[in-house]
Amino acid sequence: MSFHELRGQQRALLEELDQLQEAVADLTARLASAADEDEERGERREQLAWLHRQQTGAQVALSEIERALLAFMTEEPERD
Repeated sequence: MSFHELRGQQRALLEELDQLQEAVADLTARLASAADEDEERGERREQLAWLHRQQTGAQVALSEIERALLAFMTEEPERD
């Protein structure tokens, strides 16, 4: 994978993380304001757990991309 492809994936993952963070914040606020007997509360908790798993997966992928980018930056140029 090229440096530019990695940078593109990095940008896409950062955007995805921003969207996931917004969704988590929204869902957390809805959970906080929901009544204890709200029947949708369980579904919201499951959605929140799923969002947290998605965030974790995106963070792991982003970490791997950043590691690969660092490897590109630290490689010594080939000499002829």
